[in-house]
Amino acid sequence: MAGVNDAIGAATRLGEIGFVEFTTKLVSDVFDTLVASNLRQQQAFIELLQATSKSLTAYVNETKDDIGPGEIMQLLTAVAPRNKDTVATSNSPTAIIEGGKLSPTEVETVNKAVAITDPSTGAVVSDPKPAKATLDKDAVDAITAAVAQRIAANKYTLLKEMVKLGMLRLVVTDGTIESGLNFHSYGSDFLRNNSSRYSSQQFQLKANAQTGSILSAWVKASASTAYTSVNVSTSNTASGSSSGVDVTITGGVKINFKTDYLPLDTP
Repeated sequence: MAGVNDAIGAATRLGEIGFVEFTTKLVSDVFDTLVASNLRQQQAFIELLQATSKSLTAYVNETKDDIGPGEIMQLLTAVAPRNKDTVATSNSPTAIIEGGKLSPTEVETVNKAVAITDPSTGAVVSDPKPAKATLDKDAVDAITAAVAQRIAANKYTLLKEMVKLGMLRLVVTDGTIESGLNFHSYGSDFLRNNSSRYSSQQFQLKANAQTGSILSAWVKASASTAYTSVNVSTSNTASGSSSGVDVTITGGVKINFKTDYLPLDTP
C-alpha cells in the first residue's frame, strides 16, 4: 500500500501548489497591464499636444538636428537627382555634391523645395535659397542644413494633421480572465508469489551370484540395496510499488478590443 499512500499524501498537499496565489497574480497582472497601456497612450497624447503647441519656427529649431542623413539624402535624390555632370564625376544618386553643377531649372527646384511655409497661414517662414549653379563645400552644407529644416517642418505639419483627425487609441470593452487547475494523483502496489515442490522416492535391489563347478569350493555371491529420496522446493516472490503525481496549471486571458478616435483639437 506504499504507492497508494504516497499518492494520497501528494493529494493532501494540493494547497502547497499555490493556485489561489497564481490566480490572484494573473488578475492583478492583467489589471496592471491595462492601466500601464492606458497611461502610455495618455503620455503619447500629451507629448503630441506639447509638440504642436509650439510655433513652427521653434519646433524646427529644436528638431532639425535629429534629422538623419538617410532622410536628407532621400529628399535630395528626389528634388535633384544625378545629372550628366554627376555621372562623369561620382556615383552619388544626387547632383548635390561638392564640385557638382546645377542647371538654372535645378537651382530653382532645389530652392523652392527647401523653402518653409506656415501650414496655417501659408506665409513663407524661411526661404534661404542655398542652391547655386556651381556647388562647393559651403553650398552643399547650406543645402543639407536647409533640407533638414524642411523635413522637420514637414513633420510638424504631419503632427498638426494628426491632432485634427484625433489619435487612434485602444479601448477595452470587455474581457474574460480564465484560470484553471488540473490535479491528478495515482498510485499502485503489486505482489506476486510463485512456489513449486517436487518429491521423488526410489527403491532398488540388486543381487548377483556366481558359482564354479558343482563341487567347487568357491562360491561367489553378492547383493546390494539402494534407496533414494529427493525433495525439491522452489519459491519466486516479487513485489513492488509505483506512485506518481501529475499537476497541470493553466491560465489564459481573453480580451476584446475596440478602437475609436479621441478628439484632441478643441475649438
